Amino acid sequence: MGICVGYQVLFETGEEDEQVPGLGIFKGRVVRFAESELKVPHMGWNSLTLSNPADPIWKGMGPEPYFYFVHSYYPQPEDESLAAAFCTYGVRFAAAIRRGNLVATQFHPEKSQKLGVKLLENFVSL
Repeated sequence: MGICVGYQVLFETGEEDEQVPGLGIFKGRVVRFAESELKVPHMGWNSLTLSNPADPIWKGMGPEPYFYFVHSYYPQPEDESLAAAFCTYGVRFAAAIRRGNLVATQFHPEKSQKLGVKLLENFVSL
């Protein structure tokens, strides 16, 4: 399970400090939120749109669970089918990915109270 930077490092490159190589496990890059009227970093609670609400990772969370985010960058996977959930903060981005037993989130389950604990329990149960 990757959380925040642990999610971002799974991709090929990131924009922090110009071009930073990642592990390249997934094709895609990590980009900074564009300048806008929204505050960066994105800090606070936001809802997810689940790609597959029946996926056991989301068991017991309802159709649009809220999680806590703290980030200025977000991954853009080349293969959008990796996205287990999306979030919108100025732009729509992949807030979580899932492939097999690998789960990674841009949000922080450890800061997301009951739903965060539920996500971690679901992950361990996989």
